[in-house]
Amino acid sequence: MPFDKRLIVVAVILLGVAFTVPPLFRGAMIALAIVAAVLAALPQGTRGLVFATMVGLATGVASINLFAIGIFQGPITKEFGWSQTQYAVVTLVGTIVTVISSLYIGRLFDRQGVRRWALLGIVLFALALISLYWLTPNPLHFYAVFALMPLIGAGTSSVAYSRVIAAWFDRRRGQAFGAALAGIGIGGAVLSSVSQYLISTVGWRGAYVGLGVLTLVLTLPIVFWKLRDSPSDVGLGLDGDVPQGRAAAVGQAGTDAASSGPAMVVERFGYDARESRRQWRFWQMFIAFLLLSFGIGGVLIPLVPILRARGITPEQAAAVQGALGLALIVGRAFAGFLMDRFFAPLVAAAILVFPLIGVTLLALDATGTTALIAAVCIGLAAGAELDVIAVLITRYFGNFAYGENYGWQYAAWTFGSGTAVIVTNSVFDSLGTHTPALWVYVGMFVLSGLMLLRLGRYPELPRATG
Repeated sequence: MPFDKRLIVVAVILLGVAFTVPPLFRGAMIALAIVAAVLAALPQGTRGLVFATMVGLATGVASINLFAIGIFQGPITKEFGWSQTQYAVVTLVGTIVTVISSLYIGRLFDRQGVRRWALLGIVLFALALISLYWLTPNPLHFYAVFALMPLIGAGTSSVAYSRVIAAWFDRRRGQAFGAALAGIGIGGAVLSSVSQYLISTVGWRGAYVGLGVLTLVLTLPIVFWKLRDSPSDVGLGLDGDVPQGRAAAVGQAGTDAASSGPAMVVERFGYDARESRRQWRFWQMFIAFLLLSFGIGGVLIPLVPILRARGITPEQAAAVQGALGLALIVGRAFAGFLMDRFFAPLVAAAILVFPLIGVTLLALDATGTTALIAAVCIGLAAGAELDVIAVLITRYFGNFAYGENYGWQYAAWTFGSGTAVIVTNSVFDSLGTHTPALWVYVGMFVLSGLMLLRLGRYPELPRATG
């Protein structure tokens, strides 16, 4: 499939514009350029669908909890007099609710589809953000809202949107996963800039309203217009292929082509959720991702404090954090491309070399350019590994119960990445240095890589239509 030259031109223009805008928005423009470049490589009939998942994830619960929440910490704690610990508890609350709910919401999406829940989740999630305009000084109010968000906004999560990608793609599944899941990193680049701008102009309360309104006026129409649970809903086959004898109908009617004849049957394959969990590969994968996410989360989230403890200035630390964010987008966008062409566990193990190098450099007190290299290495791996989870699930267990299987593996990832920061901070509080924890994370990367390599060749999956 040739690249779409129009989107390549758009990517080049956005990249050029990135160096003319204020530094606050530079990362966001580069992120949008990457979006255009990634979409250009996908089949034409699938670009709208992938773009919708990108936008949904960029403005969904994962992006808000990972990126925007840190931007709001300063003004909220200043107004209410909360300690940093009181504010940080909200991350732990969100992690616990996400881990528990991830075990069940995938089953719902497998049975009922994603589209209706995505649309409902966008509306409810946006209203929850707007409600923070009336946030009171009681921390329990803050915790309650962020505990509710993963539940009412479940349709905006990667569990939901990756379920759609699994149903739409086969040969180009890894590439599509990478493009779609890059939305979280893109959300980090864009939401960080937008949130900071809104806070500086209308205050943090108005900024929450602005984010909610943005979700309603931007994300909701795009998802309503382009998101469909199956390519058969728009008269297409897997990977956007046009069925023989219906190319003319698709060309004339676009997304209404499904009305020109009987709906296609898209093949579902693999094991159901119970059969998947009976296999040793499922739990080996679970432990491998738990170890990996613990190591990544233990460095990614507290990266700025780790750098500051090594004498790096706040400005330098912010620049390193920005480089990590862009590396995360690149890693997520292109890891899937590699897994479509090479054995996925081997690609995953190769990717783990990057955080191993990055965290080793930090453990050796990296500063300056070395710290920048370390951050880029960590960002590449952090971006890639959610793609690895998605691809490995479909290759070893199929798409029959993809949502539920992904929910379990995503729960392992969320628990590890969400709790590791507590360990990192506790080690520093006790010993006055992060170094012992960093060396433990290096060992976790090695062990995780070995476990992924021992998954073995892809199995012959049972197939059924439906």
